[in-house]
Amino acid sequence: MIEARLDIKLINMIKDILLRIQNGEVEQSLQADFDQHIQHVNHLTIILNLQELTNRDKSFTNIEIRKFFDMYQSLYGRSILNIPVRNSQHQGHPIHIFTKENQMFKGLFTQLNGLMKAIENDPQHSTGSLKEEMEQLGQLYSHYNRKEKLFFPILERYGIYSLSRTMWAEDDRIRNLYKGGKRLMEKIPEIDFQFVKQAYDDLEAACNNMIFQEEYFLLPMAQAIFKEEDWIAIAKESKAFGYAIEEPEVDWMPASALSTDDAKDRPNTASEEHLRFGGGYLTTKEADHILNNLPLEITFVDKNGIFKYFNEVVESSEMMFIRTPTSIGRNVANCHPPKSLKKVMRVIQDLKAQKKSSETMWFKKKDQYIHVTYKGVFDEKGEYLGILEYVQDIQPFLDLPREVKRELSVRTKENGI
Repeated sequence: MIEARLDIKLINMIKDILLRIQNGEVEQSLQADFDQHIQHVNHLTIILNLQELTNRDKSFTNIEIRKFFDMYQSLYGRSILNIPVRNSQHQGHPIHIFTKENQMFKGLFTQLNGLMKAIENDPQHSTGSLKEEMEQLGQLYSHYNRKEKLFFPILERYGIYSLSRTMWAEDDRIRNLYKGGKRLMEKIPEIDFQFVKQAYDDLEAACNNMIFQEEYFLLPMAQAIFKEEDWIAIAKESKAFGYAIEEPEVDWMPASALSTDDAKDRPNTASEEHLRFGGGYLTTKEADHILNNLPLEITFVDKNGIFKYFNEVVESSEMMFIRTPTSIGRNVANCHPPKSLKKVMRVIQDLKAQKKSSETMWFKKKDQYIHVTYKGVFDEKGEYLGILEYVQDIQPFLDLPREVKRELSVRTKENGI
């Protein structure tokens, strides 16, 4: 793995170069500074410090950043972004899929722009194709979810945090722009088209900026840092979050991954040892299967805020709250989008301080009513161990026949409850 670190001197030098690019200076006048301060720095360090600068200073546009990269390539005959990864061109490799999805989004915007122009010129123009293409653009949810739940946890393991937090916040903004733009399109022709166009323009600008950020920062960082085992984990768990394009016909699975799977299948004698659980004894194998057969999705975050466990009642793609092994070991604060972080941390603090014994909430998800409970876990001495979350689909209870509900109500009253 390439080593990289933040360097304030390098950040200031990159800032100076970007300012001079912004003021119209050409490659020849900047070469001396490139030669002295940039040429011998490894590519990951350049990308990391450039991303940190643009995260702090919003005065630089993608135009200056692109020119910076182009000048480097012109001066030294190699691209900062060209970081080779073995098998990355395989149709099932996460890099290939991610890149192909961004190409698809660019193509969708080309089509949407044409349709928006046609409707703007002719208010009587059919909106059917526009709405269909907008529906297709909704696949960005799968693209962003995979990025947030699979790429970000691995970046954090390697000590890179700022990129994931800023990107996740922008992803949420794009999702809101998409929902708002789609709602307005549904109201054509009753609504003034200029409102629709403004909403669409805002969405397109935000999405194109995110594509740029992914191509110039996220993917190059991942290509420089991730080991093959990291790409394997992403490839294995991607299906749970879905794809913006058709699922790859052929999975990418190198020999190293197959040998790891073989090792998992070997007998584990420790799993047959009986341990004390509650009022009896179980082997770890029995305990694991019992937990995986409960009609609840269980998650445990330990006392240090580390996501430590989830049971596997169903496949990840069918979970009410999708969880995959890549997130194990992640700090709970990084498992949630920035917009909900304060609420999550407040719930944890209240449960840890025993201001509340539990916190519950529910919401509708497609044809399910999801009921969520958060509970502080303490040992017999009152020492805080962590937070238990359990999630249940309560729709079956709501679907009980009226006669059963009435009988339950009568029994409740008879028992004085």
